[in-house]
Amino acid sequence: EIVELYNKLWRNFCVSDTYEAGSTVKPLTIGAALDEGKVSTSESFMCDGGEDLFDGAGMQHIACHNIYGHGTTTLQEAIMWSCNDALMQIGAKLGITDMLKYHHLYGFGQKTGIDLPGEAGAESLIFNEETMGRFELATSAFGQGFNLTMVQMVAAFSSIINGGNYYQPHVVKEITTESGHVVKSIDKVLVRNTLSEDTRDWLKEAMH
Repeated sequence: EIVELYNKLWRNFCVSDTYEAGSTVKPLTIGAALDEGKVSTSESFMCDGGEDLFDGAGMQHIACHNIYGHGTTTLQEAIMWSCNDALMQIGAKLGITDMLKYHHLYGFGQKTGIDLPGEAGAESLIFNEETMGRFELATSAFGQGFNLTMVQMVAAFSSIINGGNYYQPHVVKEITTESGHVVKSIDKVLVRNTLSEDTRDWLKEAMH
C-alpha cells in the first residue's frame, strides 16, 4: 500500500497520463493543410456556428464555441478566434489520409523518449484509417476525439517554433560532478521535420 501511494505521489501526469488536447491542435491542423496545399493564407471560411455531420448513427451538430457564428473568417482569424467551424472545413479539405499522416509526423500517440520515467505511448487512443470517418476527421481538426500526452503535444507544437524541426524532448542538459566537471552532455536529437519554412513562419506570425 505504501508503494502504491508513493507511485501515485510521484506520478508525472505530463508524461504518464493522456488528455484531449483541444484547441492547441488547431495551428497544427492549419499547418498541415498549408503544407499540403489544401488551403492558402488568403483563404476565408464562413462560420455559421457549427457543422451538421453523420456520426455513424445519425446526424449530429458539432458547435463552434461561438454558437452564433464568427461570420466570414480568414485563416489567421480561425486561429485568433479559435473557430471550430473553420477548422472543420479545413479538416475536410485536408482529408483523412493527410490528417493521419500529420498526426504521425507530429508524434501523436508515440512515446517521445523524454528522459523521465513512466512515459505513456497512447497508440490506442488516436485514430487510424479504420476508425476515422468524416465525423472523426471534423472533431480531430480542432483537437477533440483523441487523446495524447502533454509532452507529445508540447513536442509537436514546439516544432513550429523550432523551424519545423521536431526534436526529442529532454529535461537534463548535462551531468556534472560536484566540482563542475562535465560527465555527460545531452546533445539535441533531431527526429524529423514536420512543416516547411514558409508554413512555420506564417504560423508564428499568425500566433503573434
